[in-house]
Amino acid sequence: MKTLNNFLETPEHLWIKKGFWNMGKYVTALKHIEEHTPKFIVEYGGGQSTLMLTEFVNYLDYGGKVVGYESDEYWYNFSLKKGWNKYNNIKLIDIVEDTYQPDENYHKARGVRYVHPIEDIEGVDFVILDGPALQDFESGPNVTFNLMDIVNHLGYEIPYFIDGRSGTRNFYGDNSNLPNAYGLDYKTDIGDEKKWN
Repeated sequence: MKTLNNFLETPEHLWIKKGFWNMGKYVTALKHIEEHTPKFIVEYGGGQSTLMLTEFVNYLDYGGKVVGYESDEYWYNFSLKKGWNKYNNIKLIDIVEDTYQPDENYHKARGVRYVHPIEDIEGVDFVILDGPALQDFESGPNVTFNLMDIVNHLGYEIPYFIDGRSGTRNFYGDNSNLPNAYGLDYKTDIGDEKKWN
């Protein structure tokens, strides 16, 4: 039986164990993929993690696919140079800054949106938010809006993973002790377990 533990011990995937698992990165996402076998994973902030996710999905061999969107040309070209786009599934796309405020009773959120046709990700059943580097924007955005766009398009929530990114986490309703300041209260966050070996 193919399992996450077996995958991490294969010689060709030891770099994933050392660079992700042992560093506490993407632990929850990998466990979610093993348990739920999502058919279409979309990652915002494509790069080495996109390759890692693709290698794991391919290893499990259940017919899933992964697409990573990257907005920074430098990092996209770096991924090409490093061989991280060996499956040609990291896409360089534009990003725009935007705001969101459902009505005057809620706070206004400054954020960014990766620009791609929503039809390109029909069937998505797991979203990973790991980009962009929000500190690089002068206007001070603190959230990536694409998960909200997907949920609005589908009409229902899907599981998602946020790697760090407290502003994005707060936007989508991660603070269960307070009402959400933006009117959102998503319930399908799989969490961000950190495992340190």
